[in-house]
Amino acid sequence: MSEIIIEHGENADQPQLHALWEHVFGDDTETILTFFDRFPPEVAAWVARDGERIVSAAHLLPGSWLLSEDCMQAVGYVYAVATLPEERGKGYAGKLMQTIRDFADQRSLLLYTRPAEDGLFPWYAEHMEADQIGYAQEIEYTAVEAAALEVKPIEALEYQALRESIFGSAPHLLLSEALLRVQKQFFETAGGGLLRIGDGCGGCELRDGKLYVHELIGVDEDAAMQTLMAYFGVASGILRKPADESGIPVVTWRGTAPNGTNWGLFLE
Repeated sequence: MSEIIIEHGENADQPQLHALWEHVFGDDTETILTFFDRFPPEVAAWVARDGERIVSAAHLLPGSWLLSEDCMQAVGYVYAVATLPEERGKGYAGKLMQTIRDFADQRSLLLYTRPAEDGLFPWYAEHMEADQIGYAQEIEYTAVEAAALEVKPIEALEYQALRESIFGSAPHLLLSEALLRVQKQFFETAGGGLLRIGDGCGGCELRDGKLYVHELIGVDEDAAMQTLMAYFGVASGILRKPADESGIPVVTWRGTAPNGTNWGLFLE
């Protein structure tokens, strides 16, 4: 076996990265193409190569975090860490994380991720040297009436502008149009979308006949949830929102964030 090389991805890596993504995460072709169109390998990917073969990959998505009205912090979102099943247990993903961590430190990036499963938090705590965890609560709703709020699917750019107007100078993670386009594709594939709801906005998906709302801001939550359940024709829904340490872990990061920071769409 040749020496494993950890390095930035290249545009020529797309076929291997597409195949790795599909094999590990099971997403459809359109979703994968949407991601790599917005975050091509030469911009976001780090890869572990065994000769010409990519055995593991991770992506570092650029972003910004508003600390206060006049203070912004650059951030890096660790996304879609994947290793070929037959290559797992050899430490490749850990080496990728070490490289990404060093890269972020050199550029003073606040590094964060949203692990797909609770059981992954210890792994990221070790390999990303993450020292903070953010939590969310899940509130369950049952459809009882159709609230009179207007619902309208919107594009990523409109959602971004509306979201920023609602948050204003409150500490929060800014979501780029590129990231929101990817999230929009994920949501729409799952029967949901990015939506204007009354004077607010939200992102949601449908899963097994239930509505999952991953962000809902700028609108009365009870009225919005009743409206959305009626809009999608489902009898129940779950809203995720920030919580204290009694909630479920949804994000982990290195560094110090102000209390009450909103970390964006709570995706799984």
